[in-house]
Amino acid sequence: MSPLPPDKKPPPTAEPKSALAGVYLRPLPDDVLPARHSAGARLRAAQLQGFLRPLQQSALAALGSQAAVTLLVVGSQDWHKLCRYPYGLPFTRTGIGGTSANVVAAADYQPRLLRRFDETMLAAARAGVKAPAQPAEFIDLMVGHEWGHAVANLSGLRTRLKWLDELNATYLFVQALHATGQEAMLERYAAWTRWQVAATQHEMGDLAAFEYPRTRAGWNRLLWYQGVFAQRALELAPRRGWGYLRALRRTLPPADRGELARRLVEIEPSFKPWFAVFGRAQVVGQDQV
Repeated sequence: MSPLPPDKKPPPTAEPKSALAGVYLRPLPDDVLPARHSAGARLRAAQLQGFLRPLQQSALAALGSQAAVTLLVVGSQDWHKLCRYPYGLPFTRTGIGGTSANVVAAADYQPRLLRRFDETMLAAARAGVKAPAQPAEFIDLMVGHEWGHAVANLSGLRTRLKWLDELNATYLFVQALHATGQEAMLERYAAWTRWQVAATQHEMGDLAAFEYPRTRAGWNRLLWYQGVFAQRALELAPRRGWGYLRALRRTLPPADRGELARRLVEIEPSFKPWFAVFGRAQVVGQDQV
């Protein structure tokens, strides 16, 4: 999930057209993670493909999945032909039938998008946390999160509980980085997560507010939620590895949200105290959890 301001929510019809009608995206074949790209974006597509390919290979082997994920690296003109989603922030769309998915990333980041992070940078600095780099790197890491959504959706891990699906997408990304030995990238991601939470700590909300609907939360609060989910994934993945996701998948689909919450705590008891992060006691078994 890419954090969007309330007035920028894509309409229900904002999905890339399944046949990419009206747009020619050049192929970048690969047996694990194929890519397609707009004219002039081949190098960036190859870089992102090289970043995601080992993650994809590791996740498919660990989860026994045949998840068919395609990376689309799209320039602004093609982007607006494919969807009405604001240009720049990556997103994922799962195909009809749940057998394939596209991870859509921008060919570049325009100044208007990067300026959205100015206040976040300032707030983090006031909290004593400096950004590890320029915001473009942070957005690139969001591509990894969106890849996590794609694999989760195609591997029987979609729960329909929004906050848990967001957490699991980040967990997939983090665990795949661990599994492929990318410790430097994990340290970088952890640094961005500290920056993200420090900048938005005043936006603390509860999980119910994340569910109904997220677009009312605003940019900074969504950044806070995503930062907290990332912190949880970074803490949990070294202990549980792929086992957490496999155990969760065995519990799905739940009868209701309360049942899912109870099963989640059974799978990993540390979730129960973790709910206190959201500023109020979470009662396992109630719908807001």
